[in-house]
Amino acid sequence: MRVISMLLGIPEPDQEAVRDRVDANLRTAPGEPMQVSADFAKGEMFGEYVDWRAEHPSDDLMTELLNAEFEDETGTTRRLTRDEILTYVFVVAGAGNETTTRLIGWAGKALAEHPDQRRQLAEDPSLIPNAIEELLRYEPPAPHVGRYVAREVELHGQKVPAGSAMLFLVGSANRDDRRFPDGDRFDIHRKVGQHLTFGYGVHFCLGAALARLEGRIALDEVLKRFPEWDVDHDNARLAPTSTVRGWETLPVFTRGAA
Repeated sequence: MRVISMLLGIPEPDQEAVRDRVDANLRTAPGEPMQVSADFAKGEMFGEYVDWRAEHPSDDLMTELLNAEFEDETGTTRRLTRDEILTYVFVVAGAGNETTTRLIGWAGKALAEHPDQRRQLAEDPSLIPNAIEELLRYEPPAPHVGRYVAREVELHGQKVPAGSAMLFLVGSANRDDRRFPDGDRFDIHRKVGQHLTFGYGVHFCLGAALARLEGRIALDEVLKRFPEWDVDHDNARLAPTSTVRGWETLPVFTRGAA
């Protein structure tokens, strides 16, 4: 949250509160729909920051968004509206916090279950970048993604009417044996190539490079301090959300470096 807040221009004293509010609004209760207010979905919690930046420009993404000019779908050259900026900041702030946190959590669990591979990473940190790709494939923090069907399309011999909603199971695709042989096996040496955790094409994740970098640094620093650990399964809890999948808390028993 501190990294994405720094990039956006959210003051440090407010960062924990922003994180906690975003996290809380992604939580769900069993059998109940996700409750998100219209103001929250529009990013109104960031309104004060955006208005301040309009009067006090700085070297951050909010200032860049306020000043960016582009050609919209009508061919008109314009700047973003306030509502568009708020929505953008809301999406980036949430994505920059939730998903990378989940990636780090899954690294803790997967490597505890594969101590031989964890040991190889501790001995040879050059393996970490590919290990992060395998973690993203094996336990994607966002295991599904929704799409709205703008026009009728035929897929695999079946017509999908315009206006339909489709849910793509990224977690399943990432383990498809036709693309990833023995896809249910975790292997830090796998030639991963193109997984779908960050999406594909025009919908590819804007923050993919940052997420990869944060994941690599976090894993490298943890392994330097604690090359071995075991998960405290009795006290580990998955976070109840409808958008991302990961650990609310993942306590571990550690054994420090010699």
